Amino acid sequence: ARPLKSVDYEVFGRVQGVCFRMYTEDEARKIGVVGWVKNTSKGTVTGQVQGPEDKVNSILAFSFY
Repeated sequence: ARPLKSVDYEVFGRVQGVCFRMYTEDEARKIGVVGWVKNTSKGTVTGQVQGPEDKVNSILAFSFY
């Protein structure tokens, strides 16, 4: 079995009102990871992602590109 990884993250910048959450959710489904993502009152987006390490790293790279 492949080791699993869980990461909590927060993204700063222009991430609200630009469909960031929708694109992140779509990409996570394509990659095959699970978790959640939501807007914060601070104007950031926060989330948690779980899955095999290589797939978690892929969605994080997508989110922080």
